[in-house]
Amino acid sequence: MKYGAFLPHLGPLAQRDALTRIKTTAQTAEALGFDSVWVADHIITPRQIASRYPYSHNGSFPLDPRAPLLEPLSVLSFVAACTQTIRLGTAVLVLPYRNAIVTAKTLATLDVLSAGRLICGVGVGWMEEEFEILNKPFSERGPLSEESIAVLKELWTNENPSFSGRFHQFDDVGCEPRPVQKPHPPIWIGGHTGPALRRVVQYGDGWPAVVFSPQEFAERVDVLKEKAAKVGRDVSTITLCVSPRGKKPDEILDDIPRYQELGATYLYLAFFNFVRTYEDMMRMMEKFARDVKLV
Repeated sequence: MKYGAFLPHLGPLAQRDALTRIKTTAQTAEALGFDSVWVADHIITPRQIASRYPYSHNGSFPLDPRAPLLEPLSVLSFVAACTQTIRLGTAVLVLPYRNAIVTAKTLATLDVLSAGRLICGVGVGWMEEEFEILNKPFSERGPLSEESIAVLKELWTNENPSFSGRFHQFDDVGCEPRPVQKPHPPIWIGGHTGPALRRVVQYGDGWPAVVFSPQEFAERVDVLKEKAAKVGRDVSTITLCVSPRGKKPDEILDDIPRYQELGATYLYLAFFNFVRTYEDMMRMMEKFARDVKLV
């Protein structure tokens, strides 16, 4: 099992001295043996949210709109410059929020500047109010995301890229440099619904699953296998990553073997969700590294 840690680029711990805290967290995670560090994605947070957040029991979004949330790709570019080997992941980048061509350029640049360390986690988004503020079509977020993934791959893999779709059209263009990783950085597609899992098997290299228990993960993996069988894909070609919710890090230790039995090879945690201070977060991360024998 490979382990990852979310960077404190959002919420209360990002309010003071964010530069030092993000840098220290990334460098400490690298020294402790974590495989990756991760960032989440929102651009603007409405003060009134009617949309149901899919990853909490009561459907409420846990981030206070008054709390900071640093732009994720800017954060990863900074982290790339102050680390050497740790991988840099988005969990997840909401593709419909941004122009896919600009996103392709930004992510390729990040992969070049990090010497090939990007894990590109993407999703369709869930907060309708944020889509409205950004003037993006919430009802079209699925098709737009699928086309955006196709645009990323086209610009990342072809010397003479061209594309003709519903939302994007281009021909006879250059978009250099292309990413270091070949054929392209791994694309992990988030989500838990039927359409999301269909996208994973059709377009994805990995699936970052947010779950509350191994039983829930097992049920989702069964659905993933069914959808993979329909398109003739072996699930073993998809990296399965689990992000457990609802338990503290030391409480999930007994669950890790079961997640592995179900095919998970990655697990990442947001340690800052369980503490009040940055110092407590670092102690928790260091203890977890010892518990899973990274150090």
